[in-house]
Amino acid sequence: MREALKLPNLDIPAAETARRDVAVIGCDVAAVFAAAILAWRGHRVVWFRGDAVNPHAASGVIRDFAAEPLALPGYPLGLARRLLGNAVRGGLAPLVDPRFVAWVLRAVAASRPLEAEKIAAERAWLLAQARPAFAALAAVAPFETDEVGVLTLYRDARAYAAGWAEHDVRRRHGCTLRELSFAEVEAACPHLSSAFGRGVRIDGVRRVVDAEAVLDGLKAGLESRAEVARHWPERVRPQGDGKVEVADAGRTRSFDWVVRGEDAGPASIWPGARGGISACLAYRERSLVRDLPPDADAPDSCGVLVDGASGAWLERGPARIAAAGAHRLGGAPDEDDLRYLVAASYARIWRDLAGKGWRDEGGRLHVTRGWMAPDSRPLLGHAGGRVLLSAGYGDLSWTLGPVAGFALAAEIEGDAVEAAKLSAFSPRRFD
Repeated sequence: MREALKLPNLDIPAAETARRDVAVIGCDVAAVFAAAILAWRGHRVVWFRGDAVNPHAASGVIRDFAAEPLALPGYPLGLARRLLGNAVRGGLAPLVDPRFVAWVLRAVAASRPLEAEKIAAERAWLLAQARPAFAALAAVAPFETDEVGVLTLYRDARAYAAGWAEHDVRRRHGCTLRELSFAEVEAACPHLSSAFGRGVRIDGVRRVVDAEAVLDGLKAGLESRAEVARHWPERVRPQGDGKVEVADAGRTRSFDWVVRGEDAGPASIWPGARGGISACLAYRERSLVRDLPPDADAPDSCGVLVDGASGAWLERGPARIAAAGAHRLGGAPDEDDLRYLVAASYARIWRDLAGKGWRDEGGRLHVTRGWMAPDSRPLLGHAGGRVLLSAGYGDLSWTLGPVAGFALAAEIEGDAVEAAKLSAFSPRRFD
């Protein structure tokens, strides 16, 4: 395993000579962390956050157990089903884009056994940086974490066998899993045992308590330490003098660095098709949250429940539950709490749930957008022309947001030793 990232003490800002003018463009969780960490380090930050709410704000599970790459051996066989299923839910679009063919070819190449193991090792290394990164943040911000269990359930032996390929990769890269028999599944989730016969459990997963409040605190801090723009810039264009030109609200501004986030506005503001963006496809997912009343029943023994076949998931935290996925996970049709998980494509069901108290962070149904790389490694680092890319985290935005923030700080401050540790995640790997 490679040497860990050296995380700076946020109580001690970077030296004055290392401080830079930085534009951070994006409103997702990772962009918030990047802007906050760079501001703590003393850089002069302008955060272009648009006017959107932050996706995944109801989450906060530090998923350091997700070492398996997207393109496992056998992945090409299920590629058509995966893509069509996501397309039905409004994702992986546009499939007619010529870049889609290149994406598929790269995904197939990444599914070779030796390549999948290499990618898994790199992902496991990056995930291992998550806990120290959160610890560094907790020293300067009111972060509180607790532990939850993650239970992945499978409907039949075939689904379990397919899922086990992923869990086997996790085990080989340091994750601890426990297989559950039917009797154990029935004891853990009696309301789901009629539909799910096998399961895998991961205990002791760290979770940020009241994740939405933590994000709100970071954003409030940025209001005082950085310039916050509630719009997107009109254009980003690297210059030959080592600067980056940003057209913003009718004027031209010059920055030492620009950090592009996952959801950083229209693609038209980016220079050219290089820098990794053509190596990704956009995906969309819908999620709802519901605040729990003070007298709610005690949560199940697992804070996160996942359908192993579809990836549909539900998280139950100290104050709310959040759900996203492909179908109803279990329970009676009129249940509206832990047992209910529905699809983005079923608008009528989502409207019914919204009437029962489910909502997104902004009080309306919301589409979360992100990027999916064919090898599932994030895009973290140089995209060319002093533009940095921080994207491709999927549901690991919370996990890898702090790691990405510290990594970007190392690059901006010219720490070549630390920046070199991230070479496997460079967007230029697809050039």
